[in-house]
Amino acid sequence: RPSQWRELRDGLAYVRNAPTVLALMWLAFLVNLTAYPFTMGLLPYVAKDIYGVDETGLGYMVAVLAGGALIGSLGATVTGARRYSTRGMILNILVWYALLAGFALVETMAAGLVILGLMGMVQSLAMISMSTALLRESSARFRARVMGVRMLAVYGLPMGLLAMGQGIEAVGYRTTVWVCVLIGAGLTVLVARRWRAAIWL
Repeated sequence: RPSQWRELRDGLAYVRNAPTVLALMWLAFLVNLTAYPFTMGLLPYVAKDIYGVDETGLGYMVAVLAGGALIGSLGATVTGARRYSTRGMILNILVWYALLAGFALVETMAAGLVILGLMGMVQSLAMISMSTALLRESSARFRARVMGVRMLAVYGLPMGLLAMGQGIEAVGYRTTVWVCVLIGAGLTVLVARRWRAAIWL
């Protein structure tokens, strides 16, 4: 039986030579680097320093975000996976970034909760489409290895958290969000154009 390191190398080699899968991996890394840090790590900062609410307010924010994600997941299940193509995934990722930019603008918790609910829905739809596409485009022999490589993209999250923490200290919360949105959305468009034939389906 091949060693785990051998399986990882084989998975990486397969991803490198499969254009659709490679593009999806780049997108997975990008959202973990530039989008997820805000919803996975910086909501406590927003609750305390922007909205001036306590742990209860933070709980509402997390619950609304999770509720939006649940609605998105249920919607994808009810309507069927075919509706959520890779093109839909890219559009949902771009909407996600647009909502992040809007989230940085609002200063009231009520408006923030509305945006968080919408953000939960679109990020859920985007990630479901991504996972579906990865499984669909990978050969049966390499699916487990491809999904293992997909998990490596999660390491963009701690990198993003560190960078954004430094950015908030240096230039402030709102500017940091907008910079990350511009980088994330811009690189998403570049990936979509670079592998247009493979993922714009």
